[in-house]
Amino acid sequence: MRVVVTNAVEAKLDTEKMKPINVAYVLHRFPSLTETFVAEEIRSVENLGVKVQLYSLLPPRTDVVHPVSAELVPQTCYAPELYTPSLWAAQLHFLRKRPKEYLTWLWRMLAEPAPRVDFLLKRLVVFVKGVWVARQLESSSVQLIHTHFAWLSAAACVVAAQLLNLPLTITAHAYDIYSRKNDLLSLTTSMAARVVTISEYNKQAILERCADLKPQRIEVIRCGIDLGQFQREDGDSARSAFQITAVGSLLEKKGHEILIRACRELEAQDLDFECVIVGKGPLEECLRRLVHELDLDGRVMLAGGQTQTWVRNRLGASDLFALACKVEGTGERDGIPVALMEALAMEIPVVTTPVSGIPELIRHEETGLLIPEGAPDALAAAVLRLAGDKTLSQQIGARGRAVVKEEYDIHKNSARLVRLFRDVIEGPG
Repeated sequence: MRVVVTNAVEAKLDTEKMKPINVAYVLHRFPSLTETFVAEEIRSVENLGVKVQLYSLLPPRTDVVHPVSAELVPQTCYAPELYTPSLWAAQLHFLRKRPKEYLTWLWRMLAEPAPRVDFLLKRLVVFVKGVWVARQLESSSVQLIHTHFAWLSAAACVVAAQLLNLPLTITAHAYDIYSRKNDLLSLTTSMAARVVTISEYNKQAILERCADLKPQRIEVIRCGIDLGQFQREDGDSARSAFQITAVGSLLEKKGHEILIRACRELEAQDLDFECVIVGKGPLEECLRRLVHELDLDGRVMLAGGQTQTWVRNRLGASDLFALACKVEGTGERDGIPVALMEALAMEIPVVTTPVSGIPELIRHEETGLLIPEGAPDALAAAVLRLAGDKTLSQQIGARGRAVVKEEYDIHKNSARLVRLFRDVIEGPG
């Protein structure tokens, strides 16, 4: 059994006295550029003695892949395409072996109310892939199935768990909790032995949407980062321009437009600055046009998707991290962006908004500055304040790292997750 000893006593499990456990992680797509935290979690629970079998319902993308994800790709089993014989052989296998369960869950998936026909087609696809996963796991020693996001991947896991009589746990995130597209939240969470989420805010939102779900079945386990990978080093104090960084997909909920407009105000106030926005997404062309229209070329750079190493180096050269998160008209919003944790771990002062669970990490005037949503003037004022007060910036940075160390350390939180896995596997008593 492979065990990593961390400096945090709380993160240590007495693995020598415990039987090893076997968990199947079944994900919608692995790896994913914006979900490095999942790869970090898998590696961390493996280091705590859990044997992980990793499945992806969709093939990997061939764009930017973070090193931690790349390490796990060789052990990932990818569900076959719809035309593949093995996919349909799995259907015939369970139609013969467990016809009642197979047909019951096929009906359940298709009978749930759906906003459009294409949603039903997606459910049909995840159903047959969930059956394929069950076939792969049938002769294994897996004791529990775990997934991230309580939507399509969770639906596939429900099918597999029901066919194999295995317990299921789900980590629900902001995307699947708040998106109106997720028409399966109540079904997937109702079938999970335990639901995990990263904030108290998310927990309350789940309970509001899933009236039959008992509070004790939802566990708040913070997302975590490896503090050893995010440590600030003394940079080039001779640089003149104030360095601002934002990291996040180019989506409305990330508020990059607000940051760009704030940069126009910073220029009007004669602040010598550079702003780098890291991420990719559907708003890229729109944001590039805005940068040009506001005459901020050379001041604001869109860096595209980058590796974790690149982002870490950029954070090391930054004076401030800004993420103007907002609630979209559809209701979609962030949970607690991992990028905020990474910035705080490197003692970089943060300016953001009180959206969703963010105030559980960014405490105003203590571990960062909170501004109203959709307020570029307020964002610019907060940046100018921190740019002009080095002592305040250093205090916020130091307190921010302390909070991440205490509450968002991946080793501590992975240990809690492993304990939850074990409790579910062992059952009452």
